[in-house]
Amino acid sequence: MKRRSLDQQSVTHHFRSGDRLLKQGDRVESVYFIFSCIVQVTRQVQDGRELNARKLGPGDYYAEYSLLTDVESHATFTALTSGILLEWNAAHLTPILAARPELANSFSHSMAAVQLLLANFDKDASHRAEIHQKQLLWRIKDFFAVDGTQNE
Repeated sequence: MKRRSLDQQSVTHHFRSGDRLLKQGDRVESVYFIFSCIVQVTRQVQDGRELNARKLGPGDYYAEYSLLTDVESHATFTALTSGILLEWNAAHLTPILAARPELANSFSHSMAAVQLLLANFDKDASHRAEIHQKQLLWRIKDFFAVDGTQNE
């Protein structure tokens, strides 16, 4: 598929720093390619905290996992700088993937990486909270000389 045809099928979005591009839990109907900007990816974990997961930049894309698995967005995507996104909905992706089957392979690798990132991120987030709580408990007990500990 030629670049001109790809450009005609995409929707261009201009946005500013601080704009929320996609919210965790939103239904996804497109894949977004970052043309220019930096995007902060955050994820709300089980205990309610919203944690920074990673940053994306020009050439990166997002929402493919949610679109192709028909699940809600797994994270919130917020612009850190002004920029441009290119959007392709599912109907536009069909001829693109038919013309370039190697992109399906790329999507499958990306989706596997996202799946692993989500599993590890949520696991690490709950582990860090548990460690943090235990450290605070130790400090409180130490400060107040509770349970046989001494205040140094």
